[in-house]
Amino acid sequence: MIKETGIAIRDILNLEPLKKAKVLAGETGIDRVVNRVNVLADPDILNWVDEGEFLLTTGYFFKTSDMETQLNLIRECSVKKLSGIGIKVYPYLDALPTEIVELANELRFPLIELDYEVAFTDIMTPVFKEIFDKQSNIIRRVETLHKDNMNTMLKGGSVDDILVNLQKSIGNPILVKDHHFEEFIFSERPDTEVNDLLAEDFNQYARRFKTKLRKNKTIRDIAKLPDDQLERAVERLVVPIMVKNAVFGHLVVYSYYQELTNFDVLSVESTASVIALEFLKKMSVQEVENKYKAEFFEDLISFDAKRKNKALDRANYYRFDRDATYGIVTVKLCDDRSADATWHQHLNKAIFLIDSICKDEDQTYLVANKGRNLHILFMWKKGDAPEKITAQITEKIQHILGSKIQGSDFRIGVGRQYEGLDNVDKSLHDAEKAVEASGNYVDERIVYFTELGIYKIFCQDHLKDELVNFYGSTLQPLVKYDRKRDTELVKSLIIYFETNGNLKKMSEQLFTHYNTVLYRINRIQEITGKNLDDEGDRYGLQTALKIMRILDL
Repeated sequence: MIKETGIAIRDILNLEPLKKAKVLAGETGIDRVVNRVNVLADPDILNWVDEGEFLLTTGYFFKTSDMETQLNLIRECSVKKLSGIGIKVYPYLDALPTEIVELANELRFPLIELDYEVAFTDIMTPVFKEIFDKQSNIIRRVETLHKDNMNTMLKGGSVDDILVNLQKSIGNPILVKDHHFEEFIFSERPDTEVNDLLAEDFNQYARRFKTKLRKNKTIRDIAKLPDDQLERAVERLVVPIMVKNAVFGHLVVYSYYQELTNFDVLSVESTASVIALEFLKKMSVQEVENKYKAEFFEDLISFDAKRKNKALDRANYYRFDRDATYGIVTVKLCDDRSADATWHQHLNKAIFLIDSICKDEDQTYLVANKGRNLHILFMWKKGDAPEKITAQITEKIQHILGSKIQGSDFRIGVGRQYEGLDNVDKSLHDAEKAVEASGNYVDERIVYFTELGIYKIFCQDHLKDELVNFYGSTLQPLVKYDRKRDTELVKSLIIYFETNGNLKKMSEQLFTHYNTVLYRINRIQEITGKNLDDEGDRYGLQTALKIMRILDL
């Protein structure tokens, strides 16, 4: 990392202030690279040094310290990967202790004797100038690459073109993982073993470190890739691609052909910001398309004749035949964070994933969102098998949303099939009622309206007032009694119907004495004014229980 931004000790010795310097020990390590120069006044400085620092000191420390302290200084400098120490031996010592020289030779840690007459500042200034020039050169190269990438984008280039530019600069294979549109983009030629190898490695890495990858941080670690039945360790550089303050992808480089350098890191981070612009452009196009589809769908289901006719006139644009059979599947995203940027990211991702599934089924369809509901409009032609295909699609949607969108919670409702595009609103009503049933009536994530039994009647909006009145005249007094007295008579009534009026089974399920159950039944009859031995009263109470659950009363 520091080689290209620093200067080797061998080269430092050629600078004018160091031409009289001598290598006292560790000559085999004089190719160590210096990226900073510091002054050693006392050993405490080792608490704040970094790899690649070259320390300047005098022989005073070696004169006044015991041998073990001196040896520990050399050992710790080596452990911290410092590049070496320049020492003004004269006038404090005639020579460094033999033990220090031997240890430095063993550790290949350079000790340089400095000319006593040369000031530390005269040494530091030319060294820092060399380092600064190298770093400036890297920055200029990165700026040039950034300009090339921006020019590529402005001329209509793609992410593929940008990766070609980047690979020419760093000489290693690169991949981009687009998390939103679920695709890999490679710098290598298509269908090569390297691409498959790197994609598999990153997929495994992403599964193991989901939380880590959601953070806006560059990661540099080691990947172990298969190589002729063995494992080959290579460096892996993972840079997040940020769009709207969220991680939408990653730019990943592997040291497959050569070592990664500091220039590589800066280049990849710069390129990630350019690729983010391309991601944003693609997402903006998707959002515009979604908006037009949503507007068409809103017009299609509108009770305003002008809006509906406007949609019917535009139906050919979406390949819809006005006289075909249509059905709607509604996916409700059950998330209260509707104002959160992450939620909108999930919404757009869900639309993309659902669209991909429907496209694979080769059906004429439209995906449109309305608030937290995603509506999928299917057109069925003669010879199609709507029930079978819909079942396959909803199962795939359930699987892909659950696996691809972190922390997702959703319900799927399937409406009935209706003849004619102008009857789509009827299927929508069915699908939305099926979604409601999934939330409070049926313990299933995927609900078909056709399988809801009596719920199909009770969920009709125009019947709601009558159902509420019926509930109020039958079951509500019992509900109020439970709340006031903290009893469980409603629960007992539910168990009564579940056990078909078998009081012994009721006693077992409620873990209460038979006489207590008998007492509860009598109290239920007294409070409601209904006789459970009468078929009509019994059916009325059972119906009221269903109304309570369906309308969430």
